[in-house]
Amino acid sequence: MSDVYKALADGTRRTILDELLERDRQTLFELCGRLATRHGLTSSRQAVSQHLEVLQAAGLVIAVKDGRYKFHSIDTAPLRAIIDRWPYPEKAGTTMNEPKAYGTLETIDGRWALRFERSLGYPIERVWQAVSTPSELERFFPGAADWTPVAGEIIDAGGMSVEVTQVEAPTLLTWIFAGQPQGFELTQEGDECRLVFTTTIDDLPAAQTATGWEIYLSRLGPHLAGGHLSEEEAHGPWAEIHELYAERLGVDPEPGRRWAARNLPVSGA
Repeated sequence: MSDVYKALADGTRRTILDELLERDRQTLFELCGRLATRHGLTSSRQAVSQHLEVLQAAGLVIAVKDGRYKFHSIDTAPLRAIIDRWPYPEKAGTTMNEPKAYGTLETIDGRWALRFERSLGYPIERVWQAVSTPSELERFFPGAADWTPVAGEIIDAGGMSVEVTQVEAPTLLTWIFAGQPQGFELTQEGDECRLVFTTTIDDLPAAQTATGWEIYLSRLGPHLAGGHLSEEEAHGPWAEIHELYAERLGVDPEPGRRWAARNLPVSGA
């Protein structure tokens, strides 16, 4: 999130965003011309290019190459993470990040599985990059996956075997982890990308396992927005989310409560 603050601190960069909001998909040449004629900014192409690099690093600008040219567009999604950080003025003590339970329990090939669905305000290519690139995946997922990835690839993940089973960029990535099929399925829907994550759980405790995955998937949004939600911060609402899942899935909450008492820090300790 600090990258977003840094990007917005500069007046020229804010003007660039205003210009891209006024007219989408501009090349560097077009942008320099409009900055000069409409805003009186006579920065060199190199200077504007450097400003664009800062904005891209913050996730506020997306650059797409089409033939010989690179077109730039504004992406306001990182600003949502800033908005979500503070409470509603009219509801002190509540935030936009109230605990949620998005997962559902279903069967896949006769095995119990959890399914999570999220709508993300990013192009499908950006979300694919996040879920398939090892250096990005480890920023929000339970662990790193040092894969290419290609179908048939087998890697070691913390002493456990991972076999990549399907890769269809940028829509499908599946694998088997410790005997459990898991995977991401992405679909572009208008300006958003629909992400579906599924994992078989067999005889694992449903509410506890669903809560764990909910926690880790909640870190993807801040990552895409240019920030980082630490594991400690993400686990803050674990107990509340677990109770939601226990009620939603109709299972006994006691196993998860006992696990939390043994493994999670006591709030306020």
